[in-house]
Amino acid sequence: YGTSVSLDQYRGNKVLLVFSDPHCGPCDQVSPNLEAFHREHRDNGLKLIMVGRGDIEDNRKKAEEHGITFPVVVQDKWKLSKQYGIFATPVAFLIDGCGAIAAEVAIGSEPIMTLAQQSLLTEKERAYESSYR
Repeated sequence: YGTSVSLDQYRGNKVLLVFSDPHCGPCDQVSPNLEAFHREHRDNGLKLIMVGRGDIEDNRKKAEEHGITFPVVVQDKWKLSKQYGIFATPVAFLIDGCGAIAAEVAIGSEPIMTLAQQSLLTEKERAYESSYR
């Protein structure tokens, strides 16, 4: 809160970029699950960043309520939402180590958690898994 964050700071790491809103019911469902995932897998090379929108204090309170320990940033006037074409929350993007979007957009609590789990797989494991769907 109050400091700028750039994806360039995370180069070389996969980043799960989760767009959220402090007044969003489904965001309330996914936030504790993301925190549990973060605590379990924080040393596995995946970084989580929550991108809030709206009031900074509302976002801070919501993060505290859910015990969020990974970075929560609040976008300036919906700038990132517009840039990424986000009109509802929660939505997540997996960004690869080079800074490119690496997977389909996940919309909603369950798909976001599935994307988080899949992000831990190697390319070979993902190809194997998708061949059996």
